[in-house]
Amino acid sequence: MRLLLGILALGTAFLTLPVQAQPGDAEFSARLHRIAVQLGLPGFSAAVVRDGKIVYRHQEGVADRSSGAPIGADSLFGIASVTKSMTGIILSQLEAEGKIRLDDPLLAYPLNTGWHPPEGIGDPNITLGDVLSMSAGDRPGRTYVYNGARFNLLSGVFDKISTSPSPQSYVAQNRQRILTPLGMAETMTGYQKDNPLAIRAVKRYQAEISPTGWNYVERPYDWDAAYPASGLISTIDDLAKYAAALDRNALIGQAAYDRLTAPRNGHPYGYGWFTQRSAGVRLHWVFGYGQAESALFLRVPDSKLTFIFLANADTPSALAQLDYADVLRQPFGLAFIDSWVKGGKAIDFDRPTADVARTIGTKPAPMAVEQLLDEALLQAFRARMTGQGGDRAVALSELLLQVAPERFAQPDVYMLRLLSDVTSPRLEPAARRLLTRFDLDADRRPVIPFWSGNVLEKLGDSAGAMKLYALLCDREGFDDEPLKAQACERLGAQELAAGQVEAGRRHLWHSARISRLANDGGEFDRKLALLAGTGPKR
Repeated sequence: MRLLLGILALGTAFLTLPVQAQPGDAEFSARLHRIAVQLGLPGFSAAVVRDGKIVYRHQEGVADRSSGAPIGADSLFGIASVTKSMTGIILSQLEAEGKIRLDDPLLAYPLNTGWHPPEGIGDPNITLGDVLSMSAGDRPGRTYVYNGARFNLLSGVFDKISTSPSPQSYVAQNRQRILTPLGMAETMTGYQKDNPLAIRAVKRYQAEISPTGWNYVERPYDWDAAYPASGLISTIDDLAKYAAALDRNALIGQAAYDRLTAPRNGHPYGYGWFTQRSAGVRLHWVFGYGQAESALFLRVPDSKLTFIFLANADTPSALAQLDYADVLRQPFGLAFIDSWVKGGKAIDFDRPTADVARTIGTKPAPMAVEQLLDEALLQAFRARMTGQGGDRAVALSELLLQVAPERFAQPDVYMLRLLSDVTSPRLEPAARRLLTRFDLDADRRPVIPFWSGNVLEKLGDSAGAMKLYALLCDREGFDDEPLKAQACERLGAQELAAGQVEAGRRHLWHSARISRLANDGGEFDRKLALLAGTGPKR
């Protein structure tokens, strides 16, 4: 943080120069820097790849907060779920070779019950494609819910075609099919401390809630292999090689790539890739959100343009909540799209709200609206984590309602997220209107009843909130989703407080079982302790 503040004082005294100057590079770097300062981010590295070459590179901050060692051009970062995009490519290759079919039942392949309790598989007819497309829960093939851990069910494919067990079966295939052919020699398949590359791996930091500003706690690398869902530790340059290979169809053909990135059954996720359009521009992307790292790999395929962002803290991805499939909600990604694809300019959000309002006008351009929404979400996130920015979040949300009221009339989960964090008399009618826009029978994502319940609690409608939590808790499916566990616990606590002991204990136990299924032993033990204190009085 101290280094970031020093860079802020020096203006554009960045740690490295772009590889190839582009118009507006300094302005773009300043945009990235400002977001990093708002998050108190320890460090990050970013690059833009065009036609297979790095045309912009920037890094700042520290790789190690204790020593002050700076992020280097060759620093290694955990890329977490960016690994999933490679898994999709590998499975596409295996299918082309006739070794698998994506419509094969998952249970036709070995199941490592140590990793994946069988109770988490709700339907024996789930296919490989269902898992690969994030549609293996609730109503398989039809209901999209992002679940990173469930993706590791694909490890059975690699166990079956390999002579080694998991996780080395996946490591071997990834090296054979991705890393070695592309010359990605600076990528580790998990953290091995005796690997010569390990010394270049950044320290990892997780933000914890603190009323006195950002509090980042160092977390160790606690995995030593890569898995279908995550685990690679890589550099900007190696990921640029991956981007270049996708541009020239070096790993799979264009038809196979189009299949991987096509939305499945109307969902925003293909086979290992998110896919969306923004103002008519196709975007294919995947993000990483680990305990203490963030990553974004964002492609504009029609322009052969890729943005790579790596950070040694969880906050960029924790803020963006990209599970819900809008890359514009990741402020670093939005800055790239606005600057490099749309040719736009940053709004100075460090000025008073009245000045911001005059800048954007009464009918702002679409990208200005997106920037305003991102800034409101950013300040609301800061308020949750540090106690700072709450008033600013409210003011920006009210400005958003003033200039783009239509955004409050669309079934947008990010607007729901914002209104679950901020409230004011001016926002209450819009919040109530937004709640009516979601069809809870057709759209079964757990986040909708959960955040809708949060909004109702803020509006003072506890009974309405509990009905939504009950809908999520008692509905079949999603018994490995943390939001469902939270809904069951809130409902159970309310019932216990109202003297409905049996119902409250039942819902609290349901929450505990979900935590156990997710291998969250700490939460399971905490809830067991709560149950132990709620029995009949003797």
